[in-house]
Amino acid sequence: MSNYFDIRDHSTTLGGKQVSKLALLTVLIMTTLTLTGGQLKAAVWESDNTWDLEWEKRFSSWMKSSAVHRNIFTNSGSNYYGIRADCADASYALRIIFSYENHLPFAMRNPSGSRRRSGRYLTNQLSKFDSISDSNRRVVKFINYIAGSVGTESLVRNDTFSPALQTLRAGDLFMYRMGGFLGRPIRHSYNIKRINPTGDFALIYSTQALAREGKPLNYRDHRTFTHAPRKPWGFRRFKWPQLVLESVAPADYPVESGYSLEQFSLVERMGGTKFFKYLTKLLKSSDVMPGELLEQRLTGLCREAQARIGYVNQGVKHANRTGGRCMNFADFDAYSTPARDSLLANLYQQLLDEYNDLTARGELDLISLETNLRVKEIFSLGEQVDSGLQVFCPISYRDGVTIDLAELFSRQQAGVLSSHPNDSLALRWGEADAGEVTSCRRWY
Repeated sequence: MSNYFDIRDHSTTLGGKQVSKLALLTVLIMTTLTLTGGQLKAAVWESDNTWDLEWEKRFSSWMKSSAVHRNIFTNSGSNYYGIRADCADASYALRIIFSYENHLPFAMRNPSGSRRRSGRYLTNQLSKFDSISDSNRRVVKFINYIAGSVGTESLVRNDTFSPALQTLRAGDLFMYRMGGFLGRPIRHSYNIKRINPTGDFALIYSTQALAREGKPLNYRDHRTFTHAPRKPWGFRRFKWPQLVLESVAPADYPVESGYSLEQFSLVERMGGTKFFKYLTKLLKSSDVMPGELLEQRLTGLCREAQARIGYVNQGVKHANRTGGRCMNFADFDAYSTPARDSLLANLYQQLLDEYNDLTARGELDLISLETNLRVKEIFSLGEQVDSGLQVFCPISYRDGVTIDLAELFSRQQAGVLSSHPNDSLALRWGEADAGEVTSCRRWY
């Protein structure tokens, strides 16, 4: 006699009574849904592929493509509209999106520190979002859920590793940490969108202020880094999920993963400035004409100087919204600009170093006259001639006030630029007779 339940039979005996099998099956399904809160358990997405070197290459190609753009989280027509991502969140988000679109697994250490294996990791198998039927919306919810608990510390220490420099590619990260001795440290994560033929980087990234206000990601097409790698901070690459879940030590990773600690030993031996010059030579894939790098540095400096207008205005507007109330750590962390102002100073120094290198090699006559005059005007080198610097790069930070790169450099050198978000707009830009600086706490 067969014991299996055959729906093709119309009835069965239950408690001595004939019961419709279809009715019984309906009751069983409804009971199951009730016990599971109305939803059957399901993954955020199913994965039937496995991360390996070929998939890493595809991830790199995807990062370089137009699919990854500034408005991927903020365009209402995007599948991923509504993601609120700061710097570390954006790094996780891009990796998750590619994994989802290509049926690849995703796994990371749970920053909550759960000791139970079931809660030790956050993966695409999480069933927390079963009530959301739209798969894209489910992924957005998953990313925002993760964003509520992760940060640069968990990204650098738990979910990424240090790659060999010759294997660097789009999709890798650069992360730095500065300060922390007398106050709280500043940390940041950049996503490498492309390695340029000249050996520098195109970057796409977010900030806390951008995340708070739902603004597009930042993009820079030519950037060299200035914060020297210091273990574990520096160039990083995502760990494969199978290695995360098995807690494999990076030293035991497959050779094709590209694991190496060389960046740290090189910095220790060379120092930061020489290290980044060495890296540029290592990564460049075409010869650079004399002056080409100088042009890129000048353009990059201009863009960063003009971008400061937006950064400062975000802080000033937030201060005005709160009636000038002293900012707590979270607000200060989002709207202050010490790291960005430090970057600006380093970009000035890189421009000057490149100009001095061209001078030492006797190659100044190979660059354009306009560029030569602009650099001289910025740094007050030799006889001063109007180079049209303000037309080339106007920095119009408030109505009726426009300065150029030379004036900004002068204020930066004088130490009068303020990074404190509770200072007035005039103080933030180092204007003379701008009034008293804020007495609010400087958190770092």
